[in-house]
This record gives sequence, C-alpha cells and structure tokens, in this order.
Amino acid sequence: MELELVKKENGSLLIKIVGENHTLCNLLRAELNKDESVVSAAYNIAHPLTESPKFYVQTKKGKSPKRALTNAAGQIVEQLEDLRKHLQKDLKK
Repeated sequence: MELELVKKENGSLLIKIVGENHTLCNLLRAELNKDESVVSAAYNIAHPLTESPKFYVQTKKGKSPKRALTNAAGQIVEQLEDLRKHLQKDLKK
C-alpha cells in the first residue's frame, strides 16, 4: 500500500490509496464516521481496474484530519486483533 497526498487544506485531506480497494476504504470510512469530530469521510474509485481510491476526510475545527485517519486506522487494527483472538480461541473447540 502506498499513500499519495492529493490535496491538503485547513481541516480536510484528500489522499490516494494505491494498491487498495473498497474493502479497506469502507472499513476506514465507517470508522471515521463514528468520530464526532469528523464532518465528512468518503471515497471514490473512478474505475476499479485502472484507478486507485481517492479518500477524503474533513474534520471540525481543532481536529487534524491526519489525526482522525490515524486514530481510525488504529481502531480498525484493534478490532481485527480482537477478531483474530476470538477466532483462535473459538475455533480450537
């Protein structure tokens, strides 16, 4: 995965997520929308075979969109780790 900064403004960020698809973007969008400081989180894939997703996040004044993205990614990692532990435990039976 590679990130490319497309546009950065005060309170918003547009990045291209090279090598990813709807799977990661939907997870990230859903997690960002749980954050009360996030005004908008969305992504677009112009063409699934030739284009990488462009991901947009806008935050309320006082919260960095970069911080919101890193917090959301951290929450996703924690949730997946919890799922992994449950699978290992429950599938041993």
